[in-house]
Amino acid sequence: MAGEMRLASFFRLFLLFSWTCIGSQTVYAQPVNLPLEFQHIQESQGLSYNVINSLLQDHDGYLWIGTYEGLNRFDGSHFTVFKASHRAGSLPNNIVHDLCQDKANDLWLATDDGISRRDSRTGQFSAIRLVGTENLGRCMNILCDRKGRIWFSSLNKGLFRLDPATGQITQFKNDPAKPATLSGDYISKNGIVEDPQRDGLWLTTEQNGLNYLDINTGKFFNHKNNPEQLPVFRLHDTSALVLDGTDKLLFSDNTDQRILVYDLVHKTITNSISLTSQTGRSAFPVGTIFVDRKHNLWISSWTYTMFTAEAGSYKVREFFHDVARRTSIAGDFFWAGWQQNDGTIWLGTVNGISYTNPGNAFYQIHDLARMHPSLAHKQGLTSFLEDEVGNWWFFSVDQELLKYESASGQLTVYSLPLPMRQTVWSGQTNLLPGLNPDEIYIRQGKSVSIFNRRTRTFTPFPLPPSLFSHAADLRSMVRQGDWLWLFGTSDVIFRCYLPSGRWQTYPLPFGETKKYRVYSAGLDKTGRLWADVRDKGLIWFSAGQQRFVPFPVQQAGSGYADHLPFTTDAENRLWIPASGQGLLEVDPKRGTSRLWTDQDGLSTNECKAVCADAYGQIWMASLNKFSIINLARSSVQNTTLALNESNIGYTNYMFALRNGNLITTLKNYVVEFMPHRINRQIAPASVLISTLTLPDTTMLVQAHSPAIRLGVSATNFSISYAVLNRVQQHYVYFYTLDGYDDHWVKADARTVANYTKIPGGDYTFRVKAVAGKTETGETTLAVHIDTAFYNTRWFRMALLALLLGLTYWLYLYRTRQTAQLHHFQIQTTRLERDKAQIQYQNLINHLNPHFLFNSLTSLNSLIITKPKDASQFLRKLSTIYRYILQNKDKELVSLQDELTFAQNYIDLQAARFGSDLQISINVDAAYLTHRIVPVTIQNLLENAIKHNILDEESPLYIRIFTENNTLFVANTLQKKDFVETSNKQGLASLKSLYGYLSGREISITQTDTEFTVAVPLL
Repeated sequence: MAGEMRLASFFRLFLLFSWTCIGSQTVYAQPVNLPLEFQHIQESQGLSYNVINSLLQDHDGYLWIGTYEGLNRFDGSHFTVFKASHRAGSLPNNIVHDLCQDKANDLWLATDDGISRRDSRTGQFSAIRLVGTENLGRCMNILCDRKGRIWFSSLNKGLFRLDPATGQITQFKNDPAKPATLSGDYISKNGIVEDPQRDGLWLTTEQNGLNYLDINTGKFFNHKNNPEQLPVFRLHDTSALVLDGTDKLLFSDNTDQRILVYDLVHKTITNSISLTSQTGRSAFPVGTIFVDRKHNLWISSWTYTMFTAEAGSYKVREFFHDVARRTSIAGDFFWAGWQQNDGTIWLGTVNGISYTNPGNAFYQIHDLARMHPSLAHKQGLTSFLEDEVGNWWFFSVDQELLKYESASGQLTVYSLPLPMRQTVWSGQTNLLPGLNPDEIYIRQGKSVSIFNRRTRTFTPFPLPPSLFSHAADLRSMVRQGDWLWLFGTSDVIFRCYLPSGRWQTYPLPFGETKKYRVYSAGLDKTGRLWADVRDKGLIWFSAGQQRFVPFPVQQAGSGYADHLPFTTDAENRLWIPASGQGLLEVDPKRGTSRLWTDQDGLSTNECKAVCADAYGQIWMASLNKFSIINLARSSVQNTTLALNESNIGYTNYMFALRNGNLITTLKNYVVEFMPHRINRQIAPASVLISTLTLPDTTMLVQAHSPAIRLGVSATNFSISYAVLNRVQQHYVYFYTLDGYDDHWVKADARTVANYTKIPGGDYTFRVKAVAGKTETGETTLAVHIDTAFYNTRWFRMALLALLLGLTYWLYLYRTRQTAQLHHFQIQTTRLERDKAQIQYQNLINHLNPHFLFNSLTSLNSLIITKPKDASQFLRKLSTIYRYILQNKDKELVSLQDELTFAQNYIDLQAARFGSDLQISINVDAAYLTHRIVPVTIQNLLENAIKHNILDEESPLYIRIFTENNTLFVANTLQKKDFVETSNKQGLASLKSLYGYLSGREISITQTDTEFTVAVPLL
């Protein structure tokens, strides 16, 4: 019944917290003797739910977070959320009360519906909801012991042990008849720990006291079974069990309302811690005790009270959730705690995770706006002065002078009288101690005022009339002993001798009367006066020459950039914030300058303020970002104070205090830095690779896991990574994908690497981080992308072999085809030649009888009429036939031989036709050696005689001549109507034969009066 009431109380608390807790943003922690300052991680950053039940860092370095709405894995930047669904292998229940990890790296969860195991190899969840026939229900605790056994508790069902090897579950319950059993079945949350030396467990039960289980014997020792009469075993309400790392067991005795410290070695109670709340509420029962590595206690009770207890002395200090204070813890209750390597404490509250680092805290926040709300308007505070007793004086944009006693926290406000007020740009005020110790000089706009601290009155400081004609405004004021210097947008600089009020002017050393803006002015460590002039650089005042001298060194950086008030360090170097460019270092002694940028480790190039501390460090402010340059170590540390957003709604100023601390103004706040507390040794850290994301799925990455295998189509993916470190350091990340990238990719603060269209193959993703000048080790992830079969080596080799084989086959085929074609061409050529020769031979054979018949007829006539001419005729006829017989087997004869033969033929025809046939021969002697087909001319002459009319009225004229390697035979065209003996094949046979022999064909030209045959000479 008591347990049910306690749970009901918890849910009432949960509902109340859900309604009252508000969101907040990150800020850094304070030492224990200062107000604790927390940063927060909540749903807005990706956490699945703000009610945190448990925190566990696994063996790979990831942080697991059990909530009331799912399980989260966190790498420092990305949350991977697991929630219950109908999908096989998903988280069985969303309410995760407790977590542990076994030796096989499997994760075990105590949930609202039994326990669950997450297989580290497959990422699948399995559930155990029943033991026998009994439903486990809500399990509040789970523990993985040194021997690999799993212990868990179920609400009002006692304790259970699971042997992962056999799957056997053993239940331990209260048996009133047996004293050596569990004293009560309701084991409180945070109520099981393993004894650090013996094989045993310690357990707290509500209403039934503390128990110890001797695992070897299975016996419980408690108020029912206490043979040694140990003082810790009493019939009391107990909770919040924890070990402190020094063989001491701590738990809350809610009945006696104290926290007991029990020495496990000596078996004695060494301390009893009382808790008293400033709220007037009881601090018991206690829900959670967390012990950090320095053995300090962090305590949360069911009554919305929270405390820290200092190690050793157990001095108790209460801390609160304050809705109005952004840097307070996020909620009034926390269930879980965890500490990372750098000492940061993480508390799982009912409104998200809050974390702080008391051991490494180096600043304190003074929330002046809570005391004076008008400071939240506009840009807040603009100038500062520390008086001789340590009081802080500020001037605000609302033209109010504020006195803040930092020791007591008292704030007093003095308003400037209305007649003395001016419209002031936020950077145009100065506060300086006056010549009279009771006076403060206030510069604003184009006026200077005096505030008397004793009389608390304001009076105008008399200014010369020439100031208003020369200066457009006043931007800086410096007191140098008895002299007061005024600088602004002017062509001169003003100086007042304070004892007499006498004014002097000094021209700017540029040889012109043009007005220049002086950004700021100040004294270096030697007392020399410097001024920073827009577009001209630094000038300094020579007391000996009584004039300003330009500093000869060209300042680093380029282009236009606003400069803000500078500072000097112990080495007399000037440090000038150059807005948008970085931090300018000028060394007058060496005559050098250097521009520090984000490439040197600065958090940003947008520098707003700078200050040197007493330890040789340079502090740079840019709204809520700060960089600390350690010149001796050549290192830079970066940090963020998220008290305000990083926007131009305010600006920074930084000032050094006499105690060695620094202060900076932020909207609403003044932050006091303590440089001596800076942890110059950056805690070792490593980059965690958390997920590989494809367009349609996310793959969880385990450290030291084998290569992730991706399919052929998975060529577009993203890899998420981060350092699990939320305090002090800002990391710049570098990554590369071996086998694809040819250099390291600078990702700045981005914690995702995106890749597209990556070809198949084996790759190694490598990532590292740099904090200032310190570099983490590399973390790697092997990635294999399946290669499409057509891009694989074997496929390409097979394709190449196929192509080579095909090429060889085509070559053989082509060779065979070419050989066959050549054979066919030879046969065709031979056949064509044979055909042409046969046709020509037929033509010659055709010539013989026809020509013989005509010749014999003519001879017969001559024998009767002219016997003497008949003998000559017969001799020429004999010569013609002898020529035919001698050349019948020749393809070609010389043109000279052919003409001789043709002349004999012409003579015979002349004897026959007389003057009716007129033949002329005009052949160039150069062509006589050319060759021609035998009987060509005779055939052409016979063809002309055969087809044309020859008579006295129309004699036939035939010309034989040569031109351009061609023999022409031309005759007048006087066609017969009928040719008896023509077979019309003569010219065709000649054309065919010449085409075969030379490739040049016989051409035939016919006009209305002439018929010409052109025969190529070979």
